[in-house]
Amino acid sequence: MLSLGKKDIIARQPRLTAYFADLIQHKKLVHAYLLTGPAGSGKHELALWVAAGLFCQHPVKGQPCGKCGECQRIFSGNHPDVIDLLPAGNSIKVEQTRFLKSEFNSSGVESRQKIIIIENAEKMTASAANSLLKFIEEPSGQITVFLLVASLNQLLPTIVSRCQLFKMQLPSEEQRIQTYQQEGLNTLLAGLTVDIQTARQLADEKTVLELSKRLTQWFLKILNNEWLALVDVQVKFMPLITNKDEQNLFIQLLELFSKDLLRCAIGTKMVYFQDQALQFKQRLTKYSLTKQLTAVELLLNQPRLQQENINFQNLLEALTLQLIKCYHG
Repeated sequence: MLSLGKKDIIARQPRLTAYFADLIQHKKLVHAYLLTGPAGSGKHELALWVAAGLFCQHPVKGQPCGKCGECQRIFSGNHPDVIDLLPAGNSIKVEQTRFLKSEFNSSGVESRQKIIIIENAEKMTASAANSLLKFIEEPSGQITVFLLVASLNQLLPTIVSRCQLFKMQLPSEEQRIQTYQQEGLNTLLAGLTVDIQTARQLADEKTVLELSKRLTQWFLKILNNEWLALVDVQVKFMPLITNKDEQNLFIQLLELFSKDLLRCAIGTKMVYFQDQALQFKQRLTKYSLTKQLTAVELLLNQPRLQQENINFQNLLEALTLQLIKCYHG
């Protein structure tokens, strides 16, 4: 599964687990680490693994045994000296900031060592961020903080510059697809998220699969030179694309679709839109490689155009006309 456990994290993050095990073994952990990567990349699991390595009763070269009482308490979230702070809603609230300040200024309950894990650290308020910055600049006690973020852009540059930064290694496309197939999930979801819980949620909501179905129908009309493809933008797409998040989701689907079209063009198998592979292969062979590559380029250009704040319906209608012209002149 992509939801990493204490055993999986070593296989999924071999470089980082080896690095931190060496630090633990030689007692060289610093005060602040910044782990960045999307949901499901193993940030939280890695931070807990490091905490377990510090408190483990039977460590092996800095690695936790995973079986002793200390490890069990940490992995189950019940260790008093491993503090796991989650945002309350959209931000870390005032009372959480006060709690954070008190934790920075106190030693561990059962030992001098303490681990503080701040999840979604980009959601810290200015007050919380400034408290953290003060701790990083003037660390006290044997406290190690792990900041977990999906994106660095929303975090104070002063905090980023004072932490040791590590980017999580993501599973390969092949690994994601294999895992999702084992979980009975559509392989299309493997292109949208590395977090299997998010994938299950997307599958339950059915919007992704319905959009992907309408996307392939729209494109088949384009290949058949049917001008009804233009009508599909308003009638089939826009009722399902009502906000920025849904726009971003559709852009992601277009990117995955373009990758599969590129695979068709060079003679390899489609990965994400496998159900329609035969239909597309039969139709695309009618067109030159130049036309196929031009169409892929048009699809891949949409994220850039979206950033220019063009009306989304107008963007898709323009794309439809460009694709029809590309294939049919």
